[in-house]
Amino acid sequence: MNKYRRPAQPRPAKKCQKPNKVFILLFLSLILAFSLISSGCRQPASVVYLDELGAQHFTAGWSETKANKSIDGNPLSVAGQVFERGLGTHAESQCRIKLDGRAVSFRALVGIDDEVKKTQRGAERASVEFIVSARDQQNNPQVLWKSGLLKAGDPAREVKVSLKGFSSLDLIVTDGGDGNAYDHADWCQARIEYRGNLPEPVKPYAAEPYILTPPPAPEPIINSPKVFGVRPGSPFLFTIAATGKRPMTFAAEGLPAGLKLDSSTGRITGFIDKPGTYQVKLITRNRLGTAEKMLRIEVGDKISLTPPMGWNSWNCWGCSVTDENVRQSARAMVEKGLINYGWTYINIDDCWHGQRDPKTGEIRSNEKFPDMKALADYVHSLGLKIGLYTDCGPKTCAGYVGSEGHEEQDIMTYAKWGYDYVKIDWCYCEGKDPRATYKLFGDAIKRA
Repeated sequence: MNKYRRPAQPRPAKKCQKPNKVFILLFLSLILAFSLISSGCRQPASVVYLDELGAQHFTAGWSETKANKSIDGNPLSVAGQVFERGLGTHAESQCRIKLDGRAVSFRALVGIDDEVKKTQRGAERASVEFIVSARDQQNNPQVLWKSGLLKAGDPAREVKVSLKGFSSLDLIVTDGGDGNAYDHADWCQARIEYRGNLPEPVKPYAAEPYILTPPPAPEPIINSPKVFGVRPGSPFLFTIAATGKRPMTFAAEGLPAGLKLDSSTGRITGFIDKPGTYQVKLITRNRLGTAEKMLRIEVGDKISLTPPMGWNSWNCWGCSVTDENVRQSARAMVEKGLINYGWTYINIDDCWHGQRDPKTGEIRSNEKFPDMKALADYVHSLGLKIGLYTDCGPKTCAGYVGSEGHEEQDIMTYAKWGYDYVKIDWCYCEGKDPRATYKLFGDAIKRA
């Protein structure tokens, strides 16, 4: 042992670490507690589907938007995939939905409904673009998503956008830039995830309806045109258009041979064989007075001497039109009093055609129109006239059988059924001379 070695010094005691560990554990515990409290206080998200908010809030460029159905009332179907929920609409279409800034997201699958592929024309023409936009709390608009151009048969495209912080949502369908024919658009499985208040659709602006025409006076007034044209030997039907309190009686002085008047309905019917000009005094009476008006009847080649007034099925029913739709419209024209102001024609547009008789080539109506002659007779019984539609090409605009090569035969068939008017369209007529083509129909009408 070295006697000069310094004795070992005792080590200084370690400072206690326990307080620091306790502090750290306490801090982490507080963070975890606040996190759990925050998570526990957050309101769980709810989901509302567009069909629950109401289809009536979506405008449509044709017909009316439908919940859980296509615009034509069929199951929602895009590229063969059928959807139980959603909205079927038609371009141009729009809906605004008010949010409270706490909505989470909007999701949907969008596309063109398969029903347009029932006709070649629909399959070729349908094109739309879906747009989702929103506005922030300062009302600044922001486009959140665009589908790009969609055509018939394209698979449904998925929409998934965040709505956090937005005060309103706009759902838009445009016509793709080529007009809105056949633009049947579906918002499938469309839903909003939200916290807070239920999203609220904004009612589309609609002016309050009002009547420009003053109410009719109780005294009789004759509203018929002053001139009427008919071809020699053709059926004559003219209803004296008169307003005033009913009951009312009618009379006519100077009717040419072959015509007769029903004094209770004011309908003049019959045939005039001799060409010429005939002046007839129309008279109507009720208990409050009498009205008179001169009518010039021209019997010759000039028949459309006044603009036709009436109803056409296309803008109301499109290809969904049926025999019963036409009958209902004819009854409404009488019951609503339009016939008393000179409204005359009930015209069936495209989509009534069936196939041709394989032996004779005569056109037939499809299953929606079981008896074309009976339909014409019914409309005539109301004092109205009836018209229908064809096309100069091999197909109509909606893809049904056209009149090409059967111009005279079809006109003669329409005359046999008792129709008064024909609209001849110009689809699938590329390369034809309009003057020559329509002359075929015009000459046939004269012979009919």
